[in-house]
Amino acid sequence: MRYTTLPGIAAFAALLANGVSAAPAIAQTGTPVTCDTTALTTAIATAPAGSTLVLARHCTYHLHTAYLGDDGLPAINKQLTIQGRDATIVRDGQTASVFRIFHVTSTGDLRLDDVTIRGGNAPDDGGGILVDKGGKLKLSDATLDNNTAAVDGGGVDVDSGATADITRTQFTFNNVGTRGGGLQSDGTVTTDGVVFSRNFAGVEGGAIDHDSGDAVYRNTTLKDNTASDYGGGIDIDGGTVQFINGKILNNTNTDSYGGGIYNGATLTLIRTEVSGNVVGGSTGEGGGIYESGGTLVVRDSKINRNSANGPGTSQAGGIYNTTGAVTLDDSEVDDNASTVAPGGVWTDTPFDVNRSEIRHNTPTNCAGSSVNITGCVG
Repeated sequence: MRYTTLPGIAAFAALLANGVSAAPAIAQTGTPVTCDTTALTTAIATAPAGSTLVLARHCTYHLHTAYLGDDGLPAINKQLTIQGRDATIVRDGQTASVFRIFHVTSTGDLRLDDVTIRGGNAPDDGGGILVDKGGKLKLSDATLDNNTAAVDGGGVDVDSGATADITRTQFTFNNVGTRGGGLQSDGTVTTDGVVFSRNFAGVEGGAIDHDSGDAVYRNTTLKDNTASDYGGGIDIDGGTVQFINGKILNNTNTDSYGGGIYNGATLTLIRTEVSGNVVGGSTGEGGGIYESGGTLVVRDSKINRNSANGPGTSQAGGIYNTTGAVTLDDSEVDDNASTVAPGGVWTDTPFDVNRSEIRHNTPTNCAGSSVNITGCVG
């Protein structure tokens, strides 16, 4: 509308003075959920399939008791979207029994946006979220913080046959008794812009454990995570895994195999940095990567400044390979260190080194390896 007369201009000014916008209002979509735990559980339980629930902005929903069995909230057995608006759903650790926060069943499709999941404590798998075979999970702008599971997936457990799509999400301070401090990834998993930081696994995969299925991690960082035996950052025992534009930094394995990565399956690193990782056991091997009989392709990537620094016979600060098929393309293995030579790469199987460098490692680059590596000097 164009106001070209004085009365028209006056009318427009009156609208502004009364606080009425000249632009049309945009209606909020979805069902609002008040800042009340009972309201949240009721809304999830009764929402029709395909619904969107809109949580109270900045609200903290406290779960004091399990809704049913080991689940803090009603199981998700339908398609449901929850818009968190910076809300937090937390298990009250002072008084609550042991239960996870969300459980996505085989028929469930849960989409969580802008919400923090905190303090879940599962007696088995998926401290924050468990996704059963056939289930689907989509996380965006979320945080999984301080969740615990006794067996698999301190933050999230994605079972074999399940799918998860995770973007712009933080996994912090999650703990697991066995595998996958942040994430147990056994289904079809994709991430983009995700950070795993300061998670802990009692055995394998401080940030992530992957035993089956296909996973693609884009623009994803694993940093400052810890495991007690296999893969301070990630442990891979089956399926296929790709890191694209990734960072695997400053992770620690306090015992034997792979400060940053343990791989026994198929792993491809593309434009990925593996740096500052440590394997600290007295016989620890592979500060950056421990390759065990799988396939490892390192392309346009850096394996730098990792260490195998245990007090005994720790070897190969960069890469330790036992019977694996390894290819280095346009990559570098530099400035790594170990207690016993070689500091760069140890292998018992010849592998391909294409337009790549292995240098400045301590005490040697490859000397001391079971098999000579073409192109590696000293």
